[in-house]
Amino acid sequence: MGRDYSPESRGGHLMQQYFIEQVGQLGAYVELAKDDAHHLLRVMRAKVGEEVTLVDSKQQVFRAKLNQIEGKIATLQLIEQIEGQSTELSVQVTIATGLSKHDKLDWVVQKGTELGMFAFMPITLQRDVVKWTGQKISQRQERLQKIAKEAAEQSHRQRIPQVHLLHSFKEVLAASAAYTHCLVAYEEVAKAGQHEYLNQALHNFTSGDSVLCVFGSEGGLTEDEVSQLKEHGFETITLGPRILRTETAPLYLLSCISFVTEMTGKKDA
Repeated sequence: MGRDYSPESRGGHLMQQYFIEQVGQLGAYVELAKDDAHHLLRVMRAKVGEEVTLVDSKQQVFRAKLNQIEGKIATLQLIEQIEGQSTELSVQVTIATGLSKHDKLDWVVQKGTELGMFAFMPITLQRDVVKWTGQKISQRQERLQKIAKEAAEQSHRQRIPQVHLLHSFKEVLAASAAYTHCLVAYEEVAKAGQHEYLNQALHNFTSGDSVLCVFGSEGGLTEDEVSQLKEHGFETITLGPRILRTETAPLYLLSCISFVTEMTGKKDA
């Protein structure tokens, strides 16, 4: 039996975490991926004998000791499997947002990962002021996926959120059928004072549900887009009486979901 999960080392310091595809039996030796080895050895300046946390593709958590440093190669030995409470939300939340200026999507992916986001889906909307074309689509996806990985390690998640390639609006509508719940944040609902919609939606979640949440970019969603989303089963929700920035709204919703499913003792979520 492994001990209960705690990211602290015996010295009381937070252990660095890395993801690894497959580990093996306790006592086995594993090599970190090139980028992770560089981070551990050059950024963290780890020495032989120091410990880290490893998480494999099955979301199993292990304590490992840096056994050998050979040039740029870091070899670790598995010491103990760590068992205990999951760090994942009980519902799988995919955040889908329009394309925003500057580094706003970087912020959403980083902070969304810290707050338990399951996946991120960039989407094209009518009022987007930014366009991704050609190689930029895959380049942005790769950048955002790297941000998600680093944020998942920092926040001691047990899985890395998937960053999807760019979806068209029609593709979002088609994909919605695969989700248990589909929500769209729409400020006109707030203007109408229909704040109870969010509370109702959150309390309909049960453990294992998948949730797709759509947010507009700086220009918001058009009435036609909202109409089409509703025709495909999306529920409109408001995020309170204040107008939130495009990078703030998804984080507000994730915080609400975390509070209801993790902090209030709701047993079925």
